[in-house]
Amino acid sequence: MSLSITHLPTHWDTAEAYTVIAFLDVLRDQLWETYGEDITDLLQAADTVPDRDERQITLAFDDDLDF
Repeated sequence: MSLSITHLPTHWDTAEAYTVIAFLDVLRDQLWETYGEDITDLLQAADTVPDRDERQITLAFDDDLDF
């Protein structure tokens, strides 16, 4: 297996930059139209996964702070 490298130009004129942004807008809209429900389901399922290690201790941080 060989690694393929794609070179992306980083210096564009204003028209080229706008063309890329317009393309990304169209791409995002098409992806959302095609996969929107699946993406929503995926994100909702990710919300049910804990963001922390359950083996960690839960500490109550309700002590008064003297400022």
